[in-house]
Amino acid sequence: MAIRKTKPGKKRAVLDEPDVKQRILSLSGELEAEFVSMRRELHKIPEPSFGEHETAKKISSYLKAAGISHKRGVGGTGIVGLVAGGPGPVVALRSDMDALNLEEQTGLEFASCNKGFMHACGHDAHMAIVLGAGIVLKQLAEDLPGGRLPGKVKLIFQPAEETPPGGAIAMIREGALESPKVGAVIGLHVDPDIAVGKIAINEGYISAAADDFEITITGKGGHGSSPHKAIDTVVVAAQFVTALQSIVARRVGPLESVVVSIGYIRGGERDNIIASRVEMGGTVRTRTPALRRSVPAMIRQTLKATCSQFGAQGELKYIKGYPPVYCDPAFSSLVSSASREILGRTNVTTSPGLEMGGEDFAYFAEEVPGTTMFVGVGNPAGGKIAGLHHSAFDIDEDALRVGVAAMAYSACEYLEKEKGKLNGKSR
Repeated sequence: MAIRKTKPGKKRAVLDEPDVKQRILSLSGELEAEFVSMRRELHKIPEPSFGEHETAKKISSYLKAAGISHKRGVGGTGIVGLVAGGPGPVVALRSDMDALNLEEQTGLEFASCNKGFMHACGHDAHMAIVLGAGIVLKQLAEDLPGGRLPGKVKLIFQPAEETPPGGAIAMIREGALESPKVGAVIGLHVDPDIAVGKIAINEGYISAAADDFEITITGKGGHGSSPHKAIDTVVVAAQFVTALQSIVARRVGPLESVVVSIGYIRGGERDNIIASRVEMGGTVRTRTPALRRSVPAMIRQTLKATCSQFGAQGELKYIKGYPPVYCDPAFSSLVSSASREILGRTNVTTSPGLEMGGEDFAYFAEEVPGTTMFVGVGNPAGGKIAGLHHSAFDIDEDALRVGVAAMAYSACEYLEKEKGKLNGKSR
């Protein structure tokens, strides 16, 4: 893909600050076809978590063509690009890279070429938007006084969002937020429940901690005709599954958000043998750190009490997953305000119903102030109605231009505001 650059010998226009917004809008429109092309090329090559080798190669080629310096192999297959600017603040834009183990059924001309894998969670669009924002910022810098931004912008392409422990931790450990040190980070996610042309930005906790648990119940096997001589673990398991829901219904406040779900139960060998062992597993979703700390003890108490009724034994293994994503209120307000300026006030909202899904962007937002931009991709009239993680999921590609403009302008506003603080003045 050819990236448009200023022709040799052509005089660059020097932009005043009020013109930055219009220049970003113009570039987002002029380069829209290239953003769409990038998304489609990335859509063709979905790869599993930590196996995003071709994806990384493709991203690297786009960054190289745009003249954006970058480092590969950060935290596995991750990439960190840098849109250089003057001395001052640094903001990061983060995208995930991996795909889902799912057979695509969209019928698109650019459908997955990798059997059994699909970009059904919009990571192809995420990569295209962050790439696009980087390219726009790079070209914008050439038009600014001195040919540079009032700071620097990092472009973080992270592997393995879909598979805990995820790729964010590894990238952070390997310095993705250092050298130069990042002051704030913007993540994004496409949302088919939001109309194309609009975005949503929220404050506070916007996702759930995603933890898992495994339970083993042991009893005493026996003949199905003599249950009194056995300790039936299937009956114990059934009682436990029912009792488990009392955590949500009676032990957690009605205004707090928690989900406790059993995903599988395995036990028994045939119809007339009482099982001596049952295994089950499930997931816990909590919105706050305090609730996250308290739920494991509740599960353990419920398991112990249920097993004791029947003389069985229970063992709980609790597996911590991603923490909840926290959107820093002050930074979220800045990004929301910048997005309203460039997209129009009515096109920026808050998500109507936050989900209990997990997202390892949370680790970046624990290190520095962060926020997540939900980019609307829904267009029922255009046939874009399938939800995330669905084999027929697709987006309205007009969303790419919208996401690029909002991310690029939000980055500029952050750099300008922080630069003003460093210089002892406010905007």
